[in-house]
Amino acid sequence: MDKNKITWLKEEKLEEDRVSLDDLPKKDIQETLNNFDTRSRDWHIYNIAKTNEKRLFYQLLYELCSIIPEPPQEFGRPRAKIRDLVFSLGLKLYSNYSGRKVSSDLLHAEQAGLVSRKLHYNTLTDFLCCPATYDLLQKILTISALPLKELEDSFSIDSSGFGSYQYERWMRTRFGKNKRGWRNYVKGHICIGCRTNVIISCEVTYGNESDVKQAPDLLEALEDFKVKEVSMDAAYRSKRIHQIVESLGGIPYIPFSPRANPKEGKDPEIWIRMYRFFKNNKEQFMKHYHKRSNVETVFAMCKVRLGEFLKCKTFNGQRSELLMKFICHNISCLVQEMYERNVKIDFSKFSTHFNRKE
Repeated sequence: MDKNKITWLKEEKLEEDRVSLDDLPKKDIQETLNNFDTRSRDWHIYNIAKTNEKRLFYQLLYELCSIIPEPPQEFGRPRAKIRDLVFSLGLKLYSNYSGRKVSSDLLHAEQAGLVSRKLHYNTLTDFLCCPATYDLLQKILTISALPLKELEDSFSIDSSGFGSYQYERWMRTRFGKNKRGWRNYVKGHICIGCRTNVIISCEVTYGNESDVKQAPDLLEALEDFKVKEVSMDAAYRSKRIHQIVESLGGIPYIPFSPRANPKEGKDPEIWIRMYRFFKNNKEQFMKHYHKRSNVETVFAMCKVRLGEFLKCKTFNGQRSELLMKFICHNISCLVQEMYERNVKIDFSKFSTHFNRKE
């Protein structure tokens, strides 16, 4: 086969199938929060974004991986570049193929100059199971959401289970009487932006871990965003969570228990203030609280697009695999906003996040 026919990404020349941002209505500036919620969906632009998503996914994933710092190597056998590992992993999970089946796509990526060399599928599995990979992918996940920070001021937190055993169902494990199925699931705790459905931070735990314990770490990633409000369900009702959200400049919308009885001088002021608002302005409170439904939308998007089951057998591998799925989801959201909101993507502005100490 002619080489020019298999460089499917770099040499795409079919003008009738190729649509770029130049074909869309011109906008002088990126859309702002003031008129974000007043627009109905333009299905023509939506269709263009979806038909071009795969092509732009590879481009954005390559640019995102390009800012990953490479540690120096002075001796020993040349090792695989971290950028190549992350890109190959993203390509594998986005295509939803096994490591063996994705080898052909990795060869095409090498010929297109997206990776320096094609990696063996066992190398990708070893990279997934490395404990350090989880910390790296957490930073990459947050960086992938930062281009949309000017469009987000409302956030929400929740969790859902992802299976490691394909014949078990999360709803039966979550609400059934037999709890032995917990061992077949890991739980993804995420913080999302309610307008674009982008995932800002994530923690992955065993399936029976408490939700409220993960919330402080999820909220920490919101320091780079302008926080107006954060909505969570009753599993997160905690005085500490209210105080953390207030310290970020936001308002916590978390429903109270019927037995709640805040006391002046003893409980935090934000706890007392939100309790009164909850009791006296129930309808207005619930209007803000139900933005939390967007979290369920995000989980549904990820499970339908990328699969609700994980292929790795070890817990470390499952954590990293789920994080990479969320990164793929974020890049898909970026492609959508490039067309709908004229968002300019430049990951190089956020490369300093790799140097932050946790």
